[in-house]
Amino acid sequence: MRKKFEFEFEDQACDNSISFDYDESFDEKISVLIENGVPVIYANRSAFILLAKTLAKMALCDYSNGFHVHLYQDFNADEPEALRVILDETEETTNQS
Repeated sequence: MRKKFEFEFEDQACDNSISFDYDESFDEKISVLIENGVPVIYANRSAFILLAKTLAKMALCDYSNGFHVHLYQDFNADEPEALRVILDETEETTNQS
């Protein structure tokens, strides 16, 4: 079975901002745990769609090196930060601890 994913959005890179495309009919759930030293993302389908849309924006728009987003548990700013995603356009990506 073939599936198609289309996503149209405004490029906000010139403002150095990004918006999140929540689906009000779904309750996005996401958390990140460290298991045996490896970050593991637990999420429902609507959360993965929201994450995919956010990553697509970061990949397709003209954000500068170091642009980043803070993603909070269940995409709720009142919850703890769950994941930070940083655009790294350097020739050699390094592990920043």
